[in-house]
Amino acid sequence: MIRLRVLTASTGACTHISLHPNEFTYSTIQSRLAAVLPVNDQIILIGPPYKVPKDSLLRNNETISALRLGDEEDELIQNGRHSLEPAERTGSKRIFLFSKRALANNAPEPPDCVLDPAPGPLPMPTQSDIPPPPPSPSDVVETPLRNALELYVRQLMLDVAKGRVFADGADLRLAACRKCLSEMVAIAHALRAAVSNLSDHRAGAVRQRTQFSSDFVDAASFYMGLLQKFELRAGEGYVDETNTFSVENESLGSVPLHPSLVAAARSSGRMMETLLDTVPLDREKAWANKCHTAHERLTASAEDLEAAFGTAVGTSSGWNEEAQEDLAAEEIIKMLISEVEDADNRIRLSQSEKNDILASNQSEATRIMSTAVRNESQEGRAESAFSSLEEMAKSSSSILMTMESDDNILSQLSQHVADAKSAAMKRMKTRLRHISVAQSEIARVTSSVSVLQHALLQLKTDIGHLEHVVELPSSYQSFLTEIQRRRAYCNAFKSIFDATLERLNLMRADEIKLREAFLRGPGKHLMPAFYEIFVPTLATSPAVFSPQLPDMLEFQTLPNVGSQSTQYSSSSTESGSTLMSSQVREMESNVNTKDQSVLVSADENSGNYDVMMQTMSQGDVTPRRKDDKAERATLKYENAVLRQKLEQAGVKVPPYIDSHTTTTIHPDENDSMDQRHKEQHRKISSLEAELERVLKELEAARVASAQKEAANLRPNSDLETTQQRSDKISHTSFEVGDIGLFMPTGRGRGGKRIYLAFHSSCPHRYLSPDCIDGSPDFVLGRIVYQEEFEAG
Repeated sequence: MIRLRVLTASTGACTHISLHPNEFTYSTIQSRLAAVLPVNDQIILIGPPYKVPKDSLLRNNETISALRLGDEEDELIQNGRHSLEPAERTGSKRIFLFSKRALANNAPEPPDCVLDPAPGPLPMPTQSDIPPPPPSPSDVVETPLRNALELYVRQLMLDVAKGRVFADGADLRLAACRKCLSEMVAIAHALRAAVSNLSDHRAGAVRQRTQFSSDFVDAASFYMGLLQKFELRAGEGYVDETNTFSVENESLGSVPLHPSLVAAARSSGRMMETLLDTVPLDREKAWANKCHTAHERLTASAEDLEAAFGTAVGTSSGWNEEAQEDLAAEEIIKMLISEVEDADNRIRLSQSEKNDILASNQSEATRIMSTAVRNESQEGRAESAFSSLEEMAKSSSSILMTMESDDNILSQLSQHVADAKSAAMKRMKTRLRHISVAQSEIARVTSSVSVLQHALLQLKTDIGHLEHVVELPSSYQSFLTEIQRRRAYCNAFKSIFDATLERLNLMRADEIKLREAFLRGPGKHLMPAFYEIFVPTLATSPAVFSPQLPDMLEFQTLPNVGSQSTQYSSSSTESGSTLMSSQVREMESNVNTKDQSVLVSADENSGNYDVMMQTMSQGDVTPRRKDDKAERATLKYENAVLRQKLEQAGVKVPPYIDSHTTTTIHPDENDSMDQRHKEQHRKISSLEAELERVLKELEAARVASAQKEAANLRPNSDLETTQQRSDKISHTSFEVGDIGLFMPTGRGRGGKRIYLAFHSSCPHRYLSPDCIDGSPDFVLGRIVYQEEFEAG
């Protein structure tokens, strides 16, 4: 079983409840406390930190241990420390029960504290309450001496009874004071819990208000700048305040539309010549006015919120005053604890000792009386007994006077403690009422902040529509680039499709000829089983591949915006120079920082060259022209993609040159040029082969001589010599260790790019596909190995 102490905040009374670990939940605690307060009137806080407890927190072993530690600390004195030590320092926790009705304005005042026994004189026994002393067997006969001595004994017995009342009264008064102080300590702890909970609410409200203020200032700044740009964009003409062209200060009326777009608008029955004509200006201006009105209302609400927040949260000086008052109240409790402990150590022990003396005197008086009665006949015995009893009576009387004086001190102390608790309960009611009002105001302000935050988010969304007008010029440029890229894609797609289909048809024609040659030659000697059982399709023609290209409806709807607006071509020279200089700097940095390995091989291109030579040998140059067309269309599409990415990255790009501005060659002229090029290439190849043979012989002789000379040199000298070569890009000599620049020239088998070395002489040198990762625009690196191949 788990035993818990629940402290009532308004009175400090302690309620003990015992729960099974499985019953240790918030609802179960509420039901067990229903005898103290109704469930709907309860507010339970546990802490620190002081919050409404959850079942997961209550069932935590650390929480149970902290609650037990709090129970131990609630003892008034333990190891010389009072129980008002901060719970955050000791790690203890407590459960407090608050009443909702006690926080109302019409809540009744708490009753005055009355201790038991009540402050004032204690009820004392009288002579009639004292029974006569029991006679001894020898004192059967009453004599005048016995009667006289018995009066003294009965008086001493009355003094003993009074002393016992004073001693027991001291114990009861001190116990009542301790209980009252314990309840006052519980009230102080409960007030700390309420103040801590209020501080948490206040801190949360401050954080929320600060976040809203920051967001509001940013939104206001963004709105004012956006509104200013909107007014500039909505102008009819160009606004030049700095005498320099800038996209930031241009109006939409100064940006002309591309002629193809103007023609498209006219074909649809609309007149659009500038970007301003594409904007529903009246509707946008009306929307801007609505946003401006909403911003002014939100600004006024934000100002009202600041005023309400200052009233709800208060100032730090007010918080400090309340904290000082709470500390002063706790100091009073500490002082009363010290006074009660001092009275316990000084008066209670003294009263007990004095009561023992009175009881001893009464026993001695009884003995003296019995002795005097037995020896009544002896002379002088009576006088001696009377004299001793008189002295004892005086001593007991003086002891009673001191005990009564000590009891008066305890009575005043108990009255002081009772008055202090009454004042503490009244102050607790007032403070809890103020805390409840403050929390209600904070909750109201927090709710207002939440409403304004939603309004600010909505205003940001509404104002964001004006950003479409502000960003329209840059979006228009991106639109033109996007259209160019899409047109290039459609052209490249159709060209590659036509070239691929033509190649497949050519391959099928060659396959038919080869099959016919086989069937007319060796195939005619085969037995029927080869045609009927082994390979039933041996005498059939290859399948016809005739896919249908989907109708390029998108290409028909895309306007031809190949040449951009003249407004943006004024800085084309500067843009081109900027791009080329950046490319040169990038290439130089790559040479200085990269030392990657490059494998030079002609294997990838040689295969492609074989196919091209076979096609040319058949006298059909149409596939070659289609391949070239597809390659040009592909490069144009890749160029468009690159331009679009550069523009998105904010890099100035050179002016776009459309294909219709280039010089075209008639197909017949192209055929004659191909024939002359082939003849020249054949002659050059023969000369190069002869030159290569001579160079090989010279190289073999040079190597043999060098090997003899370098026999005694270090093994790594060749490697060091290679590493010390120049880092400049080589374009005439390609040896291991040189720097080579390889540019894309087309695509080979599998659609992979072919990279040709930047050179000024033959033979051609190609980059091995093993050194290529992806499809870079160029490859720059050091040659580590090269191998010779022959086309054919």
